[in-house]
Amino acid sequence: MHNNAIPARGSLTRPDAVEPGIYTRGRGRQLFISTGRDLSESRNLSADEGEGTGSQGDGDEDQEDVVRRGRATGFGEGPRRRLRERVHAIDRDADGLFITLTYHETKPTPDRVKKDFDALWAWLEREYNGPSVRPISCVWKMEPQDRGTPHIHLILYGVPFIPAQKLSRRWHEITGETSKKHRKAGVDIETAVNEDGKLQGYLAGYMEKTYDHWPGAEPGDPWWNPGRWWGLRRRDCLPVAEWEDTVVQIHQREAEALIDELLDEWEVDLPGYVTPPTLIINTRGSPGERLLDLIDRI
Repeated sequence: MHNNAIPARGSLTRPDAVEPGIYTRGRGRQLFISTGRDLSESRNLSADEGEGTGSQGDGDEDQEDVVRRGRATGFGEGPRRRLRERVHAIDRDADGLFITLTYHETKPTPDRVKKDFDALWAWLEREYNGPSVRPISCVWKMEPQDRGTPHIHLILYGVPFIPAQKLSRRWHEITGETSKKHRKAGVDIETAVNEDGKLQGYLAGYMEKTYDHWPGAEPGDPWWNPGRWWGLRRRDCLPVAEWEDTVVQIHQREAEALIDELLDEWEVDLPGYVTPPTLIINTRGSPGERLLDLIDRI
């Protein structure tokens, strides 16, 4: 085993891994173990460090892709993990705004929520995009409140500050709400600097629950099949952390043994189990420290 410079192009999901090895997204929170097997012939696997569960996915699918094949009903383990992958791929030192958009007196349909968010996004692009700035981008997640009414959480990148009152007034106009309370506080903005992944941590806190269906919805209710629960806007402009050029090279059998050991440790049970060709690890702390642990296992 030795270190060697192998080109590893950065992407929102996985590097272009050809050789067996361990790839690190140093400024993000991910590691990528590749066996070097043909990735086009089988599906790779992602897992959150130490959670004890895993899910199969092709690494490039997000909630929008799911909806194209059929309207999404719930937020299960697969969509949850793909969302976590996207969040952990972002530069952990990138500054962003954590925003919550709420409803007060109304309970909109899923289509109305998406329409309202589309209108707000169009307004944000008009207000804050310009020829001398990086276009704004975001990761968003729709979440049920205790009373079943939806709200939207998002991490917005590309603008350092938005006056809360200004955004709240605009959201109030878009939603058609009439209460003074909503006009003043229909939006919450966290303006803290992203200190080593703080904002990613906020959003991750809203991804712990999984749902088969929207809480309280019954068949025939529009919320029984709400469509997308999460998504990306201007994914090409998200501040994604690059995969590092220096890769820890290992033999294919070492990579396979390491993946098997980790899945065993996390009690991941795959139907018709065959060692996946790759494993993405979403780390809680520094991926560099996690890399040292993996090297010690080989």
